[in-house]
Amino acid sequence: MDFFLQILANSLVLGTQILFLAISLYLIKAVSKIEHVALGAIGTTVAYGFYYGLNLNQSYTIAVIIALITATILGLISFHLLEKLYKNKDILLALLLSLAFALGLESLVAIVFSSQAKNIIEGVLPTISFGNIQFTLPGIYTILIGVVLAFFTYIIVNKTPYGRVLRSISENSSLVASLGVNQVKIRKYVYIGASIIAGIVGILVAMNASLTPTLGFNYIMIAFIALFVGGAKDIRGTILASYLIILIPEFLINYSPASLNFTNSYRMFFIFIIALLILSYKPNGIFSKYTRNT
Repeated sequence: MDFFLQILANSLVLGTQILFLAISLYLIKAVSKIEHVALGAIGTTVAYGFYYGLNLNQSYTIAVIIALITATILGLISFHLLEKLYKNKDILLALLLSLAFALGLESLVAIVFSSQAKNIIEGVLPTISFGNIQFTLPGIYTILIGVVLAFFTYIIVNKTPYGRVLRSISENSSLVASLGVNQVKIRKYVYIGASIIAGIVGILVAMNASLTPTLGFNYIMIAFIALFVGGAKDIRGTILASYLIILIPEFLINYSPASLNFTNSYRMFFIFIIALLILSYKPNGIFSKYTRNT
C-alpha cells in the first residue's frame, strides 16, 4: 500500500509540473491559436536566470528578480516573433518558428552556462513525510502552487468576463474589437504571463532535479499532448489530462508483470498510446460532447 501511495505522490508532483506548462500552452493558444512549444526552453532559461542570481550573492530576492526579468523579456520576444504570423494566420509556420526559438534558447544556454548539470539545491533535498510517504520540499511547493494556479485559471477562464474575452479573441476578433478591447495588448500580457508560469515550473523542476539546457524538452512535449488530450478549448480537460497521462504510465511500469520488463524508457510510449486511445474516442478532448450533424 505504501508503494502504491508513493507512486501516487510522485505522479502528483510530475503531473503538476506538466500542468504548469499545459496551462501556459492553453493560455497562448486561447488568444492566438498558436502552440508555443518554446515555453519549455523558456522555463529552463528562466531557471538558469534564477540559478545565476542565486549564485551571484546567495540572495533569493535577487534570484527571483532576475528570473522575472528573464521571463518578461522572453515573453516579449515570443510575442513579437509570433504576432505577425498570427495576424497572417500562418499557424503552422508559427509552430515551426516557436520550435526554432526553443532550439536557439537551448543552444544559447549551453554556450553561456555549459551543458554540465547544475544544482540549485546542493546536497540532499529536504523532504517532508506523511506517514511512510515522502515528498521533497520542492515537490510540496509544486503541488501547492499548482493547485492554486489551476483553481484561479479555471475561475478566471470560465467564470469571469475576462475569461470570455480571452476565449473570444482568437475565435471572433471582430466582435471583440467592436467592444473596444485592445487585443494586441492582451496577447502581449498573456505571452508574458505564460512565460512567467513556465519559468516557475522550470525553477521548481530544477530544484527537484538537475538543471540542464534541454531540461524543458520532454516536459513541453508531454504538456503539448496533455493540451490536446484534454481539449485545447477546455481548461478542465487540460487539468485532468495532465495527471492522467502521467499517472497511468507510472502504474503500468511499476505494476506490470516482471516478464514484460517495462522500464522508465517506456513512459513516452505509453503516453502516446494513451493519447491515441483517448483522442480516438474523444477527438475534441476529454469533456467534449458528441453532436450529431443534421
